[in-house]
Amino acid sequence: MVNRHYILGAGVTGLSLAYELLKKGQHVTLIEKSASVGGLAKSLTWQGRQIDLGPHIYHTPDKDIEEYWKAEFPELFYERHHWSKNLKDNQFFDYPINKEFIDSLPKALSEKIKHELENVDAEKVASANNYYEYIRALAGETLQEMFFIKYPEKLWGMSVKNLDANWAPKRIKIREKSGPFFEGQWSAVGNEGSGTILENLKDKVLQLGGVIRLNETIERILLRNQRISTIATNKSNINVNSNDVVINTTSYCTACDLLGKTTNLKYRGVTLVYLAVKNADVFPEGVDFVYIDDPKIHFNRISDQNSFVKEPELESTILCFEITYSQGDQIDSMEPSSLVKEVKEQFMSLDMISDESLIADAKVVKLPEVYPMFFLGYENELAKTKASIDEIENMYTLGSLAEYAYSDLQVLFSKAIDLAEILTSPTFKINKIDKAAPRLNFEKRILLNTDYIGQDHPAYVIAEIGLNHNGSMKIAKRLIDEAVNAGANAVKLQSYKSHLRVASEGKTSRYVEKVLSTQETDYEMFKKNELSVAQTKELFSYAKEKGITLFSAPFDNESVDELEELGVDCYKIASFDLVNLRLIEKVALTGKPLILSTGMASLSEVEDALRVVAYTGNRQVILLQCTSSYPCPPTSMNIRAIDTMKQAFNQLPVGLSDHVIGDVVSLAAVSRGADVIEKHFTLDKKMEGPDHILSLEPDELKRMIFNIRQIEECLGDGVKQASTNEISTLIRFRKTMYSSVDIAKGEKITPEHITYKGPAYGLYAKYEDLVVGSIAKDDIAADTPITWDLINS
Repeated sequence: MVNRHYILGAGVTGLSLAYELLKKGQHVTLIEKSASVGGLAKSLTWQGRQIDLGPHIYHTPDKDIEEYWKAEFPELFYERHHWSKNLKDNQFFDYPINKEFIDSLPKALSEKIKHELENVDAEKVASANNYYEYIRALAGETLQEMFFIKYPEKLWGMSVKNLDANWAPKRIKIREKSGPFFEGQWSAVGNEGSGTILENLKDKVLQLGGVIRLNETIERILLRNQRISTIATNKSNINVNSNDVVINTTSYCTACDLLGKTTNLKYRGVTLVYLAVKNADVFPEGVDFVYIDDPKIHFNRISDQNSFVKEPELESTILCFEITYSQGDQIDSMEPSSLVKEVKEQFMSLDMISDESLIADAKVVKLPEVYPMFFLGYENELAKTKASIDEIENMYTLGSLAEYAYSDLQVLFSKAIDLAEILTSPTFKINKIDKAAPRLNFEKRILLNTDYIGQDHPAYVIAEIGLNHNGSMKIAKRLIDEAVNAGANAVKLQSYKSHLRVASEGKTSRYVEKVLSTQETDYEMFKKNELSVAQTKELFSYAKEKGITLFSAPFDNESVDELEELGVDCYKIASFDLVNLRLIEKVALTGKPLILSTGMASLSEVEDALRVVAYTGNRQVILLQCTSSYPCPPTSMNIRAIDTMKQAFNQLPVGLSDHVIGDVVSLAAVSRGADVIEKHFTLDKKMEGPDHILSLEPDELKRMIFNIRQIEECLGDGVKQASTNEISTLIRFRKTMYSSVDIAKGEKITPEHITYKGPAYGLYAKYEDLVVGSIAKDDIAADTPITWDLINS
């Protein structure tokens, strides 16, 4: 059967992925609802020339991507840098912000800004739980008031206090001096706008045999057993075979609608108003686009389209006015002619041109989904939506809108190149490893300091600090205190060297913007949270003083050596390192108890890791069932795998590493016999960082541990019998045999003489056959409990 790839959407992501797959000999079909390719990066023809949907710059700090672009699109790029300015009260200010600009401000203002920047409070930065708090802590009050309140509120249509802190980490970067927007990066535009590249990509796809179905709208996607079986469009039903792969590049909202799912994620739209201006030079010399935060002006950015094509020999230009909007708001509801009129009036108020008659024509383009919105709480909704989409087995998700991310062109090309490799390279197929191994025979219970873990012992609760200290020793110590207060058995850290944990310039580092982006690279995130040996030692001492076990998960050999020197009592191997057999062997050789987390692993891979431990002679192993999704939907936790691993590996201790929001899965696992519960915890779920959202806050951790102990108490010994505290209830209410009428001495007892009621002073009903037919020894008054001493058999 032929393996086919169906790509939903023919934007940058779809076209570049299709091209890479076709180069590897794959069959590819793209389905695009519009009449042209390119998506948000296409160019339009207007006024006899090409115009972009906003400014599209091909820039990258990555040499591989630069060389890829140059090789694939020779002679199609015009290399140049672009400069931007903030416009406030008809005065231009440098953007991005730099020290030269700060020095140019009035002395008192400049000194105030410098003082605030020099006194950044790292604790406030680490504890910020929304965009407003983060920027204020990082940049100071003055710069925030000048640049980081009105503009983002205008862009997003909401208060900065309702923007998530995760949108903030790389929005502030104070440069040394004034420079172009993408300083230090290779930067270029297409000769005839961004469409130059996209149209060439389309031609490449077609030349290699790819199919592009334009003007075809997907109306519904049908599933069978969590696999796409049919793509129904306005033109046909496309049957998707079992070996076929679907790649979605549309937004989460669109994808959910097509799949019959729901989501509360939101995207901000952009209305573009183009004005053809008879002057060629409207902006100050050397300025290519301008940001405007005045809330009375509709547009938030203006770009000079002459800057986004090869240097034109023109005496005129086209300006693109970008206006963000949300569905149903004033901009969304406004008639195009009215919007153009108001944009012209507002533009004239900026004094960039002298006469409205210089505006020759206007055009309006509406783009309903452009910017994913990082509203407070979006992470919960994103996690639910992503989980719902990711559960479809034969569909991948790729692209800015599809991944709810801010991704520029170099990121989209990078991801497309990498996904094509993943989909086609045998390197990414499951390795067939010989399973021959010695008998796996591990301890059924393990002593860790004063606590036993395993059969017939209470669940061992590990409070996972992980990266939630945000690099702050103060936060780390408070977390230890809260773990003690909650009644946890142990606290866990992560020990690593960032350069050994992830490549600083590896492929995934290309997935995030390097200039004023919304994300950090994995390396940057790990680096800022890396604990030194001295800090780790201090935390070990602090935990010992507080009377709680502290151990760590090492991610490299150096960290293992350092933890050994600190006298760690136990080691944890993270799911990502379950196949890192060299690291597992080194840890096992210490002879210390070893906790293996099994996220992403098959049973055979767990066995491979256990085999390595077995060869070292270390018999102290604990397994944790885990699903490596952060946060994880409850439906993916598969806590029955605890039973499977206990049975498969001879009843060694097995527990749960819980990444689900809330504690219900942990409690369920305890009720099924989990020996260990590992749960992330934090001081505040709203803090910036990758794991806070899936963590428990101190009161929640304390309540979870209280509930765990209650569950353990109520599990009992499994013997079905009345408990001692049921006896009084049994006597009071259980039904036994009573006389229903007066029975005379010597009278034969019949069924009509008997009734059943409480309290339980008479005989049970099971003796009725023996009582009926017997003779009353004495008179028995009605409503008397019937006992053996009242009758003769």
